[in-house]
Amino acid sequence: MSKATKFVLNTFIKLTSMTYPYGYEDVLVKELIKCGLFPANISKDIHGNYFIQVGESRTIFASHLDTVSKTHTKVNHVFEGNMIKTDGTTTLGADDKAGVTTMLWMIKHNVPGLYYFFIGEEVGCIGSGNAARSVSDFKGKYDRIISFDRRDVGSVITHQSWSRCCSDSFGDALAAELNKSGLSYKKDDGGVYTDSAEFVDIIPECTNLSVGYYKEHTTNESQDIDHLTKLAEACLRVDWENLPTERDPSFTEYKTSSYSKKSYPTYDYSYPSSRGKKNKKKGRKDYGYHDDWDTYESDYWGTYGDSPGWDDDEDDEVDDWDKWDEIENNSGKTYYDRGGELVEVKDKKVSTTQSDYEWIMSKFVGSRLTISDLEVIKYQYLDLSSHNDRLFYEYLVEYVNEQSR
Repeated sequence: MSKATKFVLNTFIKLTSMTYPYGYEDVLVKELIKCGLFPANISKDIHGNYFIQVGESRTIFASHLDTVSKTHTKVNHVFEGNMIKTDGTTTLGADDKAGVTTMLWMIKHNVPGLYYFFIGEEVGCIGSGNAARSVSDFKGKYDRIISFDRRDVGSVITHQSWSRCCSDSFGDALAAELNKSGLSYKKDDGGVYTDSAEFVDIIPECTNLSVGYYKEHTTNESQDIDHLTKLAEACLRVDWENLPTERDPSFTEYKTSSYSKKSYPTYDYSYPSSRGKKNKKKGRKDYGYHDDWDTYESDYWGTYGDSPGWDDDEDDEVDDWDKWDEIENNSGKTYYDRGGELVEVKDKKVSTTQSDYEWIMSKFVGSRLTISDLEVIKYQYLDLSSHNDRLFYEYLVEYVNEQSR
């Protein structure tokens, strides 16, 4: 076993030995410093993110420390060839411990860059959003931010949601650099909103790289550990500082796609019972897109509840709020993420507004809204006992269903 293989495998297993919901990042970092995986001199910014500077560079490398999970709980790993999974009782956390693993390997080998480990990505890019608002810390100082946080094994993301985040020249050049090490990367304009997108107004080239995880946010999540090892090794050979810098961060370039804000319906918020009957009559079942969705659909919904769509009794109130446990910070308070703003939840649920729906769409909808994205929206952002949220969710289900045809 090579040094890289041993390091990547052992580090990834350690990082994913527990789930770490938002609010548990400090617990993880303390454990990593104690076992020597995190540098003892790593710093913490005023927003709770962790970072370390290695050498002189105009490059930021990013990943996030939190996991999509209801609780801080033990993960039981299952190994199937080069794929690492769980026993089906928890998510794996490869999103984004695969990215953290890659960055730790790069730090170990002194690749120059500012390494940022963000908190709260899964609940609305909390850490990166707050950091990006400290514009003076970043504007004019960095040419690129590379976030190691993307499913599959070959994407260099050029667009997140509706807008461009990096130039085609940058995407092509980065893919070419990685492919010198035997990988197969190419530009992908189907990205969804993640940490690096928070910096598009102040940093020219912002992208996400595939790190080899699949079916993120589900109990069927898996990680291609061979790909992660190859990527980690390839990142040592990339000429990061000489990648082209062409995108103008002061200009927003929107992508033309099948979905646009202009086509987004403004609802009157009345419950459309006729639409519910229509869907029941058609008997739709497959509301999402995955290459092998049918192979794990029943297992997935058995873990997380009913499949998306309408209840058999359309008059029943559906309350999924409790299915996503309260997001707790270290003080024990509970928050609802509203477009990057944390609203404290006390005795009542936080109602969603039209502007919140617009923000949700801008965060998640790229060229394809996945079933994983749909579930995050359902459990983190919506309260399906609300007619407004329920109607909006039905719209998303129909949108995903249209894409899968």
